[in-house]
Amino acid sequence: MLVDLLLTARHGYAWPLHDSNACSQQRIINLESQVAAWLDPLTPTTAHLIVLNVSAWAGNQANIHQLIAQATAHERLLMQNALQLCSSPNSLTAGLHALCQLPGVSLVIASKIYRFCQPVKGAAVDRHASYFTNSLSPPGVQTEFLRRWSTANHDRSRLETFNAPDLNRNLNHYIDAYLPLLDGIAAAMNATGHYFQCAASGHLQQWTPADVEMAAFYWWARNGAQ
Repeated sequence: MLVDLLLTARHGYAWPLHDSNACSQQRIINLESQVAAWLDPLTPTTAHLIVLNVSAWAGNQANIHQLIAQATAHERLLMQNALQLCSSPNSLTAGLHALCQLPGVSLVIASKIYRFCQPVKGAAVDRHASYFTNSLSPPGVQTEFLRRWSTANHDRSRLETFNAPDLNRNLNHYIDAYLPLLDGIAAAMNATGHYFQCAASGHLQQWTPADVEMAAFYWWARNGAQ
């Protein structure tokens, strides 16, 4: 049953997988608090801190993460402008697209940045979460993210973002299909009183789209096809 799966996976969520669920979830709580402080006020310096720290939390490749760490003054200003655009639903697409144009920031990292800047509305997407939501049925409920194989053996995949048309397609799909789906699942879980227990605080909490994504990520990382 999907409800039980989500409840169990959200409580058990840990990343990296060898970490404890309590420590992993506390790290997210701490970063949410830091990002909220950096957003008020948002400057090129604090925008850079947000992008840099989310990239580190996400496990961005070291050489790619270094591009973010070495961002120029102009690139930091672009980060500020992009995050300002992401703060409004009317300019979210433009803001995420602007983030994706920055050195070291892919759609996956951009979605994680949005998730921490808007923890009530946002949610990250990566190959695990996209596989999970793509697997849902009936038709019209599941998502249809484009993925590409990252090895010749076709045993791992990533979101297809390596050319402009596919990046735009997956970005639009993230906003138009993925976020509404997670929001609908979160609303249904809350409406039926199926709150989850946070492993860090021990408290029962209501679901957000980010919580649904965390459960989807953890379940597929542990059980799904890679």
